[in-house]
Amino acid sequence: MLKRMRSFLVVVMLLITATMSAQVTTASMSGKVTAQDEPIIGATIVAIHEPSGTRYGTVTNVSGQFNLQGMRTGGPYKVEITYVGYQSAIYKGIQLSLGENYVLNVSLKESSELLDEVVVTAPKTIEKIGTVTNVSERQMNTLPTINRSITDFTKLSPYAGGSSSFAGRDGRYNNITIDGASFNNSFGLSSNNLPGGDSQPISLDAIDEITVNVSPYDVKYSNFTGASINAVTKSGTNSFSGTAYTYHKPRGFAGSSIDGEDILKAKEYNSHSYGVTFGGPIIKNKLFFFLNAEIENKETPGVTWLPNQDQNGTGDSGKRISRTWVGDMRTISDFVKTKYDYDPGQYENFNNFQSDNWKLMARIDWNIHQNHKLTVRFNSVSSEDDREVSAKSTIITSTNSNRYGLDAFSFGNSNYKMKNVVTSITGELNSRFSNNVQNKLLATYTHISDTREQKGSDFPFVDIYKDGKQYITLGTEVFTPNNQVINNVFSLVDNVSISLGKHELLAGVSFERQYFKNSYLRGPYGYYRYDSMDDFMQGKVPTIYGITYGYNGNDAPGSELTFGMAGVYAQDVWSLTPNFRLTYGLRLDMPIYMNSLDSNKSIEELAFVNNTHVDISKWPKTQVLFSPRVGFNWDVKGDRSVIVSGGTGIFTGLLPFVWFTNQPSNSGLYQNMVEYNTQKNPGSLPADFGFNPNYRETLQKYPSLFPSTPSEQAPDVIAYVDPKFKMPQVWRSNLNVDIQLPYDFMLSVGAMYTRDIYNVAQINMNEAEPTGVYNEQPDRIYWASKKYEYNDYTNGKNVVVKLSNGEDKGYQYSFNAILTKKYDFGFTGSIGYTYTMAKDLTANPGSAPNSAWQNNVAVNSLNDPGVSYSLFSTPHRIIANASYEINYAKCLKTTFSLFYSGYHTGRYSYTYYNDMNGDGNYSDLIYVPNSQDEMTFVDITDKSGAITYSAVDQAKDFWDFVNNDSYLKDRKGKYVERNGSLTPWINRFDFKIAQDFYATLGGRKYGIQVSLDMLNVGNMINSKWGAYQSCGLKSYDNVQLLKTASKVGEPLTYQINANSREAFKERSSWQYTNTIGSAWSMQLGVKVTF
Repeated sequence: MLKRMRSFLVVVMLLITATMSAQVTTASMSGKVTAQDEPIIGATIVAIHEPSGTRYGTVTNVSGQFNLQGMRTGGPYKVEITYVGYQSAIYKGIQLSLGENYVLNVSLKESSELLDEVVVTAPKTIEKIGTVTNVSERQMNTLPTINRSITDFTKLSPYAGGSSSFAGRDGRYNNITIDGASFNNSFGLSSNNLPGGDSQPISLDAIDEITVNVSPYDVKYSNFTGASINAVTKSGTNSFSGTAYTYHKPRGFAGSSIDGEDILKAKEYNSHSYGVTFGGPIIKNKLFFFLNAEIENKETPGVTWLPNQDQNGTGDSGKRISRTWVGDMRTISDFVKTKYDYDPGQYENFNNFQSDNWKLMARIDWNIHQNHKLTVRFNSVSSEDDREVSAKSTIITSTNSNRYGLDAFSFGNSNYKMKNVVTSITGELNSRFSNNVQNKLLATYTHISDTREQKGSDFPFVDIYKDGKQYITLGTEVFTPNNQVINNVFSLVDNVSISLGKHELLAGVSFERQYFKNSYLRGPYGYYRYDSMDDFMQGKVPTIYGITYGYNGNDAPGSELTFGMAGVYAQDVWSLTPNFRLTYGLRLDMPIYMNSLDSNKSIEELAFVNNTHVDISKWPKTQVLFSPRVGFNWDVKGDRSVIVSGGTGIFTGLLPFVWFTNQPSNSGLYQNMVEYNTQKNPGSLPADFGFNPNYRETLQKYPSLFPSTPSEQAPDVIAYVDPKFKMPQVWRSNLNVDIQLPYDFMLSVGAMYTRDIYNVAQINMNEAEPTGVYNEQPDRIYWASKKYEYNDYTNGKNVVVKLSNGEDKGYQYSFNAILTKKYDFGFTGSIGYTYTMAKDLTANPGSAPNSAWQNNVAVNSLNDPGVSYSLFSTPHRIIANASYEINYAKCLKTTFSLFYSGYHTGRYSYTYYNDMNGDGNYSDLIYVPNSQDEMTFVDITDKSGAITYSAVDQAKDFWDFVNNDSYLKDRKGKYVERNGSLTPWINRFDFKIAQDFYATLGGRKYGIQVSLDMLNVGNMINSKWGAYQSCGLKSYDNVQLLKTASKVGEPLTYQINANSREAFKERSSWQYTNTIGSAWSMQLGVKVTF
């Protein structure tokens, strides 16, 4: 490995210094200057960014070509082309987009032909290679938004899906940069792509432009297999200017009911934000500054479920009333207060959740010289958010119902607070050393800190069941104490561009260093589960006890990872003709694991399936990953009326690094995570193992159960990265055609295909061979006795999860068409349709190794789930937007804007409610028989033995359900597919109206804008329009339709997942969710410009 690293670093040093993850932050301009169809050599090109006076200059080469790199985005630009003996040509009104090359081909005329210079309003001639969506400042100001987030505008990409996914791929595989600095949730504990928790890491008023690029064939782009999302911040100009703004969503600015059902505490939602921007010259044409500061306060109801006031109540999901009786909550509260001096918190009249954040951004732009320009940007955000207790998760074995929901209820001090800090610094130097040689040097640093804070004093986490289901939760949330993630990212980038005739050569090197520290203990105060309130109050042996503790008395052990990604790349942009440009290049990336790991002999001595052994002291081998790419742009007729572009290439990405830190975290060297399940393993806890709020006393009392040093016992959950593991890679190809139609309509049609080269999958190496095959279902295996090779049935799951690249390869393909139109009288609009088919091996639905493995679903073993529909695939999506701007009375402007999106809100799988195949997971896809007679149902009874749901009724209701389900009725005689079903279609309209008032005082223009953003505006007319729907049997991404009543391995019998016919009909239907996210909402804004 060291040899490879030395060789690689030698190459890097020869090419200058270093770079990585930093993406494109500027724009460029190129073209050809001719006279009478012959190239002009030595023509002078000067481009001036008129607001700041920033100048960029060069001369044409022997082919008449010119190339300007590192230019400010936006404009307008004025470009002047001069040559002795020829009339000067001046082009005005040029706007440059982030990451795009503006093509300006010029034909000069001899000076004798014209007396005056030629002044032209430049056409828009952006060169597109690949699939890119640019979002301008005007669009951000015009389109409706309430969250004021970058992600509110990335949805304009035709390849966007739900949850920040693109082209059917998990949003965690995107790469987001701002001014070239990493703004990713790189650790990957949440589904939010951006760091900073629920707050936005940078103010929208500080952003100048956003691009979404799914297949950029420029080799400078890296670190993604989903989408590359880049944004640049605003900068100062030669004029002092600023804004003061405020946005308000007071109580009552959201819908209060859905389909006749009230939204609990709907009027409690409110938010307020205040901000300022100010920029201008420090030295005219030379040195500029830009500042932004913003604060935001949000208030939400938080807990929207209510305990039941009726002792015999069954709960009501529509009214969000739990079955948990308030009297039982009072009993438990009084008991722990009296016996343990612990206050579990509220169970009625919950306080609203608070969310506060503070943002600051400062930027300096220095035109050192016409040939050297420096930018330095600082950004910081700090936020605090109240959060609800984890829905189902525990030490290892999840509960069977949500802790706030129809079946269960939790005390207030089981909730927690999240604190997030993001700080980022960027420095960029663009230099022109000659007319043919340009250089870009970019250095960035980002610090991200995510910390949990508990509510209440230290106390074990306790789940109490009733009638076999989750009922009451109290104590300190299982994941909160000593939980902090720190991520420091440093990158250094250097790109050299050389113009040689028709060739624009680029060579670059890159290095990114990411440091992670994760302090994370599952249930450090202990976790208890009881079958009843009486069992808990009487101090009986729990059904499950678990704890994670540090060895040698360390209460806050942590794991660390230092990861580097080095890259080297070269590229040529070849202008074969003035109308055809070919881009081809090669990028080499090499992951470097920079910290060492300790070994654990207890793990190394274990023999798993096929006598496999694990060495957790080693990271994967360092291997170079190759990414060749080729793309083209063809102006078919030479008049920009028909543009064909596309390409093919390989893209290398990263992954959530929590899957890497799992290896040291679960090594058994620093901390031990154990779980004892007395139901699965009777006698695993001693008879005197009662409840003790002091976890230290428990650890000391039972040293055989909780070894104090790592040498005594291997951990229950072992995480292991395959030594052959490679970072995810995809091969992606696309083709786009842009056609200028009559009446100024523009039609864009595109297609894209992606194939996994290296995917990411979790495999349990400790899973034993199955013990049999069911007769009633084709080729369905089961584990009737032994589930695990090592430590079977003891201490919980005993999964040994290997992070690997998997065997099967996923794929995605998409087709889209977009029609746009712009009128001179102020109207612009577009409508687009995208079809996406995406299949993958797994969504890796979890951050811990065992959860990412066990939360997948399959027919048989989760180690071989097979390729199926991606959870992130949105098969049909329609988007449209329109805006109309009216200027009148010389001082007034009114702008209307409408955005529409129609799509399926997600995918889901039909699964059994229990572990029907005995592998220890609730992860089994159902089999749909050919006929009703193939299934044997058994009666469902209550505690007294009375039948509440007969076998006959269950059989009929199930078969009726199958025949009325468009997916299930086509799967007769087959297993359902993972994520094979689609959630209901939704139509949403967002609307914005903005009124501007202008006045000119002392030669300066001042303005006031009053705006109203309205999301899901159709819901104002009909409360069902635009509302999301949910199924009562749905848990996470699975509809748990049936359960097996028979023991594993015995002839299969079934029961429907409901206690009665009425309950099944209610819970199996899709109903509108009466939550605030389903309803309309609005936000009032006021902005003063000066």
